[in-house]
Amino acid sequence: MALQKGEVYRCPDEKCGCEITVTKGAPPVCKGQEQPRCCCGETMEKVSN
Repeated sequence: MALQKGEVYRCPDEKCGCEITVTKGAPPVCKGQEQPRCCCGETMEKVSN
């Protein structure tokens, strides 16, 4: 599912800990399935919606 407003993603690397909050979700026609990627290269994990 595409990114939705209010979702929070966090980098799983404890040394990094970068976190993002989606402030504007993708439109319903967006069929993206990729998780966001952190600047350190790790795939971020969704922690809330």
